[in-house]
Amino acid sequence: MDKIVLSGLTKVFPTGYGPVAALSSVDLVVREGEFFVLLGPSGCGKTTLVRIMAGLERRTSGEMTIARTDAGKPLTAMVFQEDSVFPWMTVEENIGYGLWIQGVPRPVIARTVSLYLEKVGLTRFARAYPFQLSGGMKKRTSVARAFAADPEVLLMDEPFGELDEQTRVLLQAELVKIWDENRKTVVFITHSIDEAVVLADRILVMTAAPGRVKAVVEVPFPRPRQAYEMRADPAYGRLIHHLWGLLREEVLKAKAEEAAAYVPGI
Repeated sequence: MDKIVLSGLTKVFPTGYGPVAALSSVDLVVREGEFFVLLGPSGCGKTTLVRIMAGLERRTSGEMTIARTDAGKPLTAMVFQEDSVFPWMTVEENIGYGLWIQGVPRPVIARTVSLYLEKVGLTRFARAYPFQLSGGMKKRTSVARAFAADPEVLLMDEPFGELDEQTRVLLQAELVKIWDENRKTVVFITHSIDEAVVLADRILVMTAAPGRVKAVVEVPFPRPRQAYEMRADPAYGRLIHHLWGLLREEVLKAKAEEAAAYVPGI
């Protein structure tokens, strides 16, 4: 089943220097229950595309449809790159926030929060505040909050981008484990080719700005996956090489455009 369908989607931002196109004629289908990863150079419109899906930005033209299957659930939830936990709430209050604003009964909230605290390994920190947590623990809280709200589509904008490599690898595994239990539709942004291959069912490679679809690549590794086993497989190396071949030209193009736009002293 097609969950998200984009047709000719374009986004243009007005600026003091004239209109700037972030996305141009994006045609895309995301399937129900798949883990779909967006990969592209900086500034190619990945975040803008996901924010449009989330309803946080309006498209300039084109069509977008997200198939709703349960009117009682939120359509989307988003996990941002920056820390988005509420500093005045405890971990358990943060995780239960989405359920609370939906008017879910308190006993159900309590059971759901307890379940997700256990899933992300934060049971001991249920009553801690964000200032008492590490960066990885805050991300665990954000991910748990998003899943606990039970949206139909989960949108994730480089959620692990600011973490150290070891924490990142651990959280990738935890994310896939949680996702594998409910198979929600996930759209995930990353700059990391390795992260894209480890997580994705399919990978969208975007062009330099204005962002377009360059290629959609199937990840051939069956689930459940073990990242360290994948990396030892020659097919993994071939896929990384193929993706970098697609991406390299766009990265160089984006860098050249940045250099051309640079004005010394401004």
